[in-house]
Amino acid sequence: MKPEISITCIGGAAVDRKYRALDAIRPGTSNPVLSERSFGGVARNVAENIARLGVSVSLASILGKDENGRALLDDLERLGIGTHFIAFSDKHPTAEYVAVLQPDGELALGLANMGIFEGLTPALLRKLEPDLQTGWVFADCNLPSETLHVLIDMARRLSLTLAIDAVSSPKVARLPRDLTGVGMLFLNLDEARAYLGEPAASPEEAAARLRACGAEHVMLTLGEAGLVAADSSGNHRIGAIGATIVDATGAGDALIAATLVALLKGHSLTEAARLGTAAAALTVESTSSVRSDLSFALLDTTLSLRADAISEREPS
Repeated sequence: MKPEISITCIGGAAVDRKYRALDAIRPGTSNPVLSERSFGGVARNVAENIARLGVSVSLASILGKDENGRALLDDLERLGIGTHFIAFSDKHPTAEYVAVLQPDGELALGLANMGIFEGLTPALLRKLEPDLQTGWVFADCNLPSETLHVLIDMARRLSLTLAIDAVSSPKVARLPRDLTGVGMLFLNLDEARAYLGEPAASPEEAAARLRACGAEHVMLTLGEAGLVAADSSGNHRIGAIGATIVDATGAGDALIAATLVALLKGHSLTEAARLGTAAAALTVESTSSVRSDLSFALLDTTLSLRADAISEREPS
């Protein structure tokens, strides 16, 4: 019997606290809000989306020895996400992300306490190596630069299928200049321009230059303008799917997870990108960072019902 393909997600796991303003936020004064606590972090969110899409997944991250860490670990186990790669820090509390949202769900201010992720060292990564001989690996740039370099080198040596998310413009600088070994790079246009040092690069130019740096596939997101998916056949424009934004948090993580699962299931890059945009649209229409009803069937239905998802081949 062919072994089941699994995905290991490496990177951030955090407690998310959201504060949604009841009226437009006014700086310098008190603003009435509604609040909630949930669990987040890029790698954790991607792992949960993957699990909900029916694929075996494990998370490698680091938690504090505190109430937040215990609650987060319990939630991972409830979701069926493998936790055998989770480490614990004696020095730092569990990571925490605070999102202050406008009434329409757009992010007004984000605050992050992510110092614990400095504990995701190359030594910790090397402990995972025997278990990474097969399957796919996703990592986010919450990992320290040295750890990302080691992971990419590991991908080259072991011929791993490695996907990486830039996370932010400052954190994308943690990646090496040689991206050989990165099977899929997810990032937005600002992050791409920051990495390349080319503030005026067009989406197509940026995608092509990232591939020239060694990334096998590039998924360059453009917000409401959709995305550019690039591979050896050139650049492909994928239109965004119209959505009513309730909460923009987690949309990119859903796009990553759906794209990876679709590729794992044998879909082409453009087909996978369309499914990714469907997952992102569904997520922004939810109050949760990860939709509890997410499934491959829901993605297919969303694509068939929303005809505004388009794809056209762009010149290389």
